[in-house]
Amino acid sequence: METTLPSVLNPNELLSYIEFLRKDLINKGLHFGFNDERTIQASQELDYFIFEYQRIT
Repeated sequence: METTLPSVLNPNELLSYIEFLRKDLINKGLHFGFNDERTIQASQELDYFIFEYQRIT
């Protein structure tokens, strides 16, 4: 998974995007199950953006 941080997001926009990803992860987990590849991928993407937020703040 190659995900890159869009350089146009400021920290507040990034927090909003993280919240969107969190809700998406919950929905995928409830719909597909917590061990499904789509849920795991969504979790990894969320982890990446949380890490990037922590890195820039």
